[in-house]
Amino acid sequence: MSDDVIFNISIPSDSDGFVLLQCSLCGEFFKMTPTDFEDDSQLHIWCPNCGLNPDSLISEEVFDIATKVASNHLSDLINDFGKELDKTFKSGNIKYKPGQKLKKDSIDPIFSRIVNLEVEKYRC
Repeated sequence: MSDDVIFNISIPSDSDGFVLLQCSLCGEFFKMTPTDFEDDSQLHIWCPNCGLNPDSLISEEVFDIATKVASNHLSDLINDFGKELDKTFKSGNIKYKPGQKLKKDSIDPIFSRIVNLEVEKYRC
């Protein structure tokens, strides 16, 4: 089980093309365009509120969704493992009775909930 699993979580932009981000240091929300965020000439992204370079810009909502996606994947792996054990021990001397399947968390779609932000242009 050394295979890496990659999940893609798309973060929708608002009507002006901005994506909601959250500073991991001060918790303040701000928005950027995806093209500015992915621009290779951007060495660091600074929080407009605290002025620091945060470790993460993922909002709590996106983090919760990522946690649910990973948890659902783990539930699938455990449920599949239970099926394989049932097949393996069905004809042998060892008795195995699978329990209830693990339930998956429901994942609500992401929507841009903060609209009243002002556009600021920085010379730097």
